[in-house]
Amino acid sequence: MTKHSSQDHEFEGSPATPPRGVRAAQSERRRADILKASSDVLMQGYADYSLRKVAAAAGVRLNTVQHHFGDLESLVLATTETILGDFMPRLRQLAAGQYDSPSDDLMVFLDEAWAAIRDTNLRRFTFELWAMGLHQPAIGQLVRQLYEEYRHSVAAIVHRVNPSLTDAELHTVAMLICSWTEGALVMAHWSGPGAPSLSFVGLRMKAACLALIGTPRTSASGLGPNSERTEDLARVEQK
Repeated sequence: MTKHSSQDHEFEGSPATPPRGVRAAQSERRRADILKASSDVLMQGYADYSLRKVAAAAGVRLNTVQHHFGDLESLVLATTETILGDFMPRLRQLAAGQYDSPSDDLMVFLDEAWAAIRDTNLRRFTFELWAMGLHQPAIGQLVRQLYEEYRHSVAAIVHRVNPSLTDAELHTVAMLICSWTEGALVMAHWSGPGAPSLSFVGLRMKAACLALIGTPRTSASGLGPNSERTEDLARVEQK
């Protein structure tokens, strides 16, 4: 009878070859560590951001970062998605109509935008991402795509609140609301101690947005609360 060595039985599941589930968990943890390091390095200054610096901050080799993310642009995209968290997916849900009342979708969007504006790390990351986008075309394209989706999602919410807005009005209003939220992000970061509280500004923003969007016109002839604004926008477009 042949006697098998104990090594034959110890090979499977040995520390050198962890089970597939363990390897997958280790890979996910390593990926999360790299993304955390990536955001930390970028917030320290976009000019010094590199795959090598991210690898050092994460405590892994450069080829490990490249294995998980490929190139710098892919890592920045993945980092941005992580920093934004659920904000963009939630915005898509609200744009599609999550609540029975379109105004509720608008209010929830503004609440979540304000929560993001309050996040100091998100503000710092955003400023560095903007700066990187000015100097690296691929990152600039990423930023443009994010803001394009942001504006179109807000436009979809606005359209549900007031379906009678013309296309020109709709996209102008959406642009203004996006500008207000992004401007608030800047002012929240750089305003001094005498600035009004963000809670108060957020409440006024809700009222301003509802006033800007208006209510659906009831007359098919175009006469109503938005008729003068429609004519003004039409004259601007003709110029």
